Amino acid sequence: MQKLGVIDLGSNTTRLIVMAYEPGRCFRLTDEVSETVRLAEGIGPSRMLQPAPIRRAVEALRMFYSLCISTGVDHVIAVGTSAIREAANQTDFWSALCAATPLDLRIISAEDEAYFGYLGAINALPIQHGALFDTGGGSTQVMAVSDRQLTRSFSVQAGVVRFTEQFVQSDPISRADLRRLRAAARDAFAPLDWLPDLSNGRLGGIGGTVRQLARIDQKQRTYPLERVHGYQLTREAVERITEELARRSRRERLQIPGVKEERADVTLAGAVIIAALMDRGNFPYLLVSGQGVREGIFYQHFLADQPQPLLSEPRQFSVLNLARLTYYEPEHCARVAHLSLSLFDQLAPLHGCGAWERELLGYAAILHDIGISVGYYDHHKHGEYLIHNATLLGFSHREIVIIASLVRNHRKGWGDLTAYSPILATDDETRIARLSAMLRLAEYLERSKSQIVRDVRVQIGDEIVIDVIADGDAHVEIWEASRRSGLLKRSFGREVQIRAT
Repeated sequence: MQKLGVIDLGSNTTRLIVMAYEPGRCFRLTDEVSETVRLAEGIGPSRMLQPAPIRRAVEALRMFYSLCISTGVDHVIAVGTSAIREAANQTDFWSALCAATPLDLRIISAEDEAYFGYLGAINALPIQHGALFDTGGGSTQVMAVSDRQLTRSFSVQAGVVRFTEQFVQSDPISRADLRRLRAAARDAFAPLDWLPDLSNGRLGGIGGTVRQLARIDQKQRTYPLERVHGYQLTREAVERITEELARRSRRERLQIPGVKEERADVTLAGAVIIAALMDRGNFPYLLVSGQGVREGIFYQHFLADQPQPLLSEPRQFSVLNLARLTYYEPEHCARVAHLSLSLFDQLAPLHGCGAWERELLGYAAILHDIGISVGYYDHHKHGEYLIHNATLLGFSHREIVIIASLVRNHRKGWGDLTAYSPILATDDETRIARLSAMLRLAEYLERSKSQIVRDVRVQIGDEIVIDVIADGDAHVEIWEASRRSGLLKRSFGREVQIRAT
């Protein structure tokens, strides 16, 4: 695999990701480092970068570059955004950087910053139409999306460090300062007269502040997943968190579960900025993106042979990506998927599910054995863990829980769903049971991993009769499937007979 390092020098935080990848086929994150440098600190109306922030930023860049070289990264791309882009004394920064490291840093325009943020998020979130935004330390970029295409972008100097320095003059913040902060955020997005037209679509949020707000909300809700990417953060939650932050001093905010020390002083301004943007576009909630500018730059390289660096089917790709990274057996998994879906289609009069459930069942069939990459024993449990912790793109948290549960149940036993009740619908336990039963039966009809069982023919009466169509001796498969048919019997409430044709 090739290794690419991407460094993003922002106005508040500098971050590095290292991606190992085979172009167009698969990738994985192998390292990630971040450092709060506050490059925009004290920049003021003069637009002068201050000596201390320059030193912090240069030292972080030097360390990141050294890490890349020492760990065998093949290529490093480094970009700088708002703070350097707007600085009147860029030469001071360049002199310090060149004296410390040979790193080649490129200052990207506001348009490029918006484009890379769009690429990172649109490849990762289930958004066809709507808007994306990226709130950083110095600025916010807003992007309009139609049919997954970027149609326009807007940049404004409304960032968490900039607004904190300008408007938060008291601790806890005074009501007067809070009114000025909110007014400035409203004014920042006033020119976006096109944003309300996108409110019938979805809003995606990029950046450390939106992830911080999501973590706080998850802690307050006792949310069962650690995953932030794809989390649905409501406008009401943003307002509730804003009010709580406003009531507390910086020291007191550290007592709020989910608050990171390095963001305790700037999260309030970020929450106000995000709330104003949601109000401007009439968006009741946003989807949190765990990917942004750095990942967008990566996708440009990973998909360099494509007309556009867009994954045509992010969900399907990310399932295959995870399967490839865990050394799955393509022929076996494809046959399990075929048999599962054949059972699904023929049992439709009983289960009443549709295309959505069928899609999830197919993905679970591809991933059902990935836990073997950890160990054979309890590999169904290992697979569940891997799915919960993998980079799955374009899936809701509910969908991830369902797929992980199907993988958990494909072999034996039953995974307890109680902890996931805040995420699942009331009828999901029945849905998961029936889909798991079909996946389990398909797995045992492919027990020898030799694709002997070509298909099944289902007859529905007082009992479910499954005729096995085989290209050889399938006695072992029929015996195993019959032994493992209990979940199918219980979930459909009928006896099951499996027989050779």
